[in-house]
Amino acid sequence: MDYKEIILSKVYEYVKLKKWTHKKAGKTLMIKCIFCEQESAQGIYGSHKLQCLNPNCKKKYSLISVVRKLEPDKADKNEWNSEKIVHYLKELLKVNVVTATDEESNLTIFQRYEEFEWSLVPIVKNGKRPAEKNWTNITHYDSKEWQDWVFQKGLNVGVRTGQVSNITVIDVDQKPIPKEVQDLLPEDCLIQETKNGFHIFFLYENDLPKTRIDELKIDIENDGGQVVVYPSITDDYKRKFLSKNNVVKMPDKLKTLLKSKVGVRNLRTASEKIKDDIYTETYRKPLIADGEGRNDFLIHMAGILRKDLSSQQTEQAIRLLNQTVCNPPLPLREIRAMMGSVERYVQFDEKELGQKILEYIKKVESSGRKEMCSAMGEKPDNIAKALHYLVKEGYLIQRKEKYYAIKKLEWKTELINMGKRIDFKLPYFYDVGDFNWGDMVLIGSKTKFGKTHIAMNIIQKLVKQGITPYYISLETGSRFADIALQLGLKEGDIKHAFCADPTTIDLEPNGVTIIDWLLIKDKAKTDIVFQHFAEQLAKTNGFIIIFMQLKENNDEWFAPNMVKQFPALATKYLYTGEESDEDYGTFGEWKIDVVREPKKHRKSFAIPCVYDWENKQLKRIDEVENEKEPTKFKKKENTVTPSEDSDIRPKIIGQPVNPQDPIPPEVKEEVKKIKRGRGRPKKEK
Repeated sequence: MDYKEIILSKVYEYVKLKKWTHKKAGKTLMIKCIFCEQESAQGIYGSHKLQCLNPNCKKKYSLISVVRKLEPDKADKNEWNSEKIVHYLKELLKVNVVTATDEESNLTIFQRYEEFEWSLVPIVKNGKRPAEKNWTNITHYDSKEWQDWVFQKGLNVGVRTGQVSNITVIDVDQKPIPKEVQDLLPEDCLIQETKNGFHIFFLYENDLPKTRIDELKIDIENDGGQVVVYPSITDDYKRKFLSKNNVVKMPDKLKTLLKSKVGVRNLRTASEKIKDDIYTETYRKPLIADGEGRNDFLIHMAGILRKDLSSQQTEQAIRLLNQTVCNPPLPLREIRAMMGSVERYVQFDEKELGQKILEYIKKVESSGRKEMCSAMGEKPDNIAKALHYLVKEGYLIQRKEKYYAIKKLEWKTELINMGKRIDFKLPYFYDVGDFNWGDMVLIGSKTKFGKTHIAMNIIQKLVKQGITPYYISLETGSRFADIALQLGLKEGDIKHAFCADPTTIDLEPNGVTIIDWLLIKDKAKTDIVFQHFAEQLAKTNGFIIIFMQLKENNDEWFAPNMVKQFPALATKYLYTGEESDEDYGTFGEWKIDVVREPKKHRKSFAIPCVYDWENKQLKRIDEVENEKEPTKFKKKENTVTPSEDSDIRPKIIGQPVNPQDPIPPEVKEEVKKIKRGRGRPKKEK
């Protein structure tokens, strides 16, 4: 859905807020028609269209018409067009999307940030924490990058304080600003209003520490800090600047006041300043200007460092040197090009690199070339030469694309700790069965059914439980990263990697791994691929969730007899309804095919779900019903729908049965009614 459809689908939220006559039953919404004023206008929850069922009316319209009807004075006064109404609804209902009006406003403020030469930070969606793991050591001055964060990923943004952006910020945690501070503020200073206070921006003051002054309820944000800025939204409040002033120098009297409140203990000594510079990597000592041999200096240093460091480590060191001593620093693309030239000047020692590879493989037990290049930061050609040497000398053996060090089997004797239950709540399936470490979960879905969205939702739920999952993508691209950020995940929450060949994947010990998605081109080798993962699980005691494609014509597995013999749970996610339905894709269900250890006497059933387009979240409908906040969706009947193969006969006819007996015709008919939602199993009185 685009932003207009998401906003205009909030018919129920709007009429409820405006107390316009309405009724909601399941997915169906009935409101009083704005034309005939009968309670005859029908809509589908999650849809943006309404239609009056009154034969004398039959009007079709949208929420835009409803707003014009219910708020005529406001509409006439502002001469609203459709875009203005959509943006008004977005602000009124606090819908988390970016409108065309937002984009225009954001581009203007980003232009100002560029003029200020601020380094911005990506901030988690609706929050204040940086989404970037190493944000204190990374600069972002490019407006196009900021736009991608906000427009595409739905993130908040912050500005790094201190020397890197040439600003020191007074963060006031109360309203109004304390009088002794307010009296010393210049009239032309730049101030941003937050929900509970203000940010006051000044040019960088290197002798003020990043600290807290409890007496005034303010924080001084300087080197090593950041503050969240417009157009960010936190706690349902959008920050705003109170003027278009520039950043000015802090008045001496105000600086003296702050120093007096900070106290001697909090003022930075020379030693503490060094520690701060090392931690934040903001230290600058411009020694080599443009035209004074910047390239020559850096390429010589790269060659010297490369003799002891990997290519990756050398490049990192050169970037730091470039940022510290060059004035101005060379662009990143020139540093990368320079590193390619360095390899021509460095003598390669295959034995030395071979020893490093051997130590690495002994730790991980097996590895492919790509994994070695990534882990060791070496060039593929160098890795290939060293591997050839190790195989020739008998240190390694090669099987297909993986290399192994020869070793003896590790025999075990324990039995008690084998097959331990997982110590986390398995997203969506926590009440379906009992799961152990070493288990495999198989999830199937069709093309364009949102497998990556589901994978990121599972990861989000695991992260909330304190787990850092391993995500392996078997297709190129970074679409998963955009979805993860939209769900509020930040760098460090998830470890991810790309791998084209599933048989080369080594699972992490005691880790939860998600594979998105497993493509087996030669279906005859399906059991070989799954056997590889079974062996990996036995070796690592991990837990793995594998996504697979289903057949388009009948929603079935490819090679079903082979894929379903390995997992502890095999399930499919399918949309409910018809493709022609306006809400197609909003409602779906988990169709459980196999559960090795079911918690109840059933092995095949369905779990209805709903997808929240605004927040990119897939939820079980029964979970939505139990949320403490006002419910957005109504629970469907028959949350668990038994299949014809499940053992529900005792519940229907009230008599114990032999599972081997044929299912009576009347029971089959009762099950069909349940599936159609026309009836429920009747209990014996």
